Amino acid sequence: MSDLQQTNSEKILLSWVRQSTRPYSQVNVLNFTTSWADGLAFNAVIHRHKPELFSWDKVTKMSPVERLENAFNIAKNHLGIERLLDPEDVAVQLPDKKSIIMYLTSLFEVLPKQVTMEDIQEVETLPRRYR
Repeated sequence: MSDLQQTNSEKILLSWVRQSTRPYSQVNVLNFTTSWADGLAFNAVIHRHKPELFSWDKVTKMSPVERLENAFNIAKNHLGIERLLDPEDVAVQLPDKKSIIMYLTSLFEVLPKQVTMEDIQEVETLPRRYR
């Protein structure tokens, strides 16, 4: 039963992330690992809900480590989210899934959320190998 609940929680979280990042053409979140390595997705989630905190155009010109540093600093300084991740641990070929989920859950708790059943159903159609 806990596996089922975890799976549903992950679907909701992934749906929220995909819905939040949809306006950003450079971002396509398919999973909780490789989709986060370049730092764009973290910044897009924050920017979508708090665009006044930083310039998206500046973020797109940064390196992956700089982008991650930007997102984690803004989340800590403006949203009160502790730095649970180091940029060097995320800007790798395969970031740790559980660490990414834990950090995203912190964002999910403080940022606005509107997840519809359609959003969740969309996640269910993603290729399995990307989940």
